[in-house]
Amino acid sequence: MGSCLPKQGLSPELKKQVIDIFKEIDTDGNKCIDVNETLKFWHDNYAKINTRAMFEAVDMDKNQKIDEKEWVAFWTRVKKSGHSEDDIQEELQNLRSRGSWVQFIGVKSMNGQKID
Repeated sequence: MGSCLPKQGLSPELKKQVIDIFKEIDTDGNKCIDVNETLKFWHDNYAKINTRAMFEAVDMDKNQKIDEKEWVAFWTRVKKSGHSEDDIQEELQNLRSRGSWVQFIGVKSMNGQKID
């Protein structure tokens, strides 16, 4: 029997993981991730490509900064688009290991930005 309930947001445990990785990237602690922080975060792993992809997906107001609200909203959209919490946890671990940014099926990019 199917369910008519809407897909839920992030569990408290997953939201904590989402915020923890945000804080790891936000090295200056100003509660915003900027381009320089992501370039340093990825360093040698296609930093410009990963930065561009992440900002296209997450930076809703196109101000070249990702605040915690935008970050959590992105991961919530990922879950609501049909990805499981296990999938999201795997990608967060991938990010923590400096892996490449992943475009999620069913989650639209917010804009197109040039990262020089």
